[in-house]
Amino acid sequence: GTEEVSKGIVLAEQAGKMLLGIVGNAESVADMVGQIAAASEQQASASEQISKNVEAISTVTQESASGVQQIAKTAEDLNRLTENLQQLLEKFNLGGSETHQRQAQPKRETTARKTTTQKSKKAVSENGHLVEHY
Repeated sequence: GTEEVSKGIVLAEQAGKMLLGIVGNAESVADMVGQIAAASEQQASASEQISKNVEAISTVTQESASGVQQIAKTAEDLNRLTENLQQLLEKFNLGGSETHQRQAQPKRETTARKTTTQKSKKAVSENGHLVEHY
């Protein structure tokens, strides 16, 4: 009897130690599961942030493309306006050689030039329109 009881006690102690080992391993597994869950949350958050960044890059790219199109259209409009202005300027005789002489000479005006200038003065107003003064 007592020998069987002693063997039973030894077996019970071994079973208790094994159960403690199982509990310790279960706690380790639970910690690992918690760490995996936290890492998964961080990864999901990072993935969401990456998705938002890619969306922002896409938006900026679309805005840039739109801006480039607007700049190209504005350049075309400016080119067309320049051509129209050149055509309008060709209609006016601005006295190119007389203008060069005036620029070369300081403010010495002859009497004949004063009377000619007083008869018809052409000037460009601040808003760019040709104005004639008599």
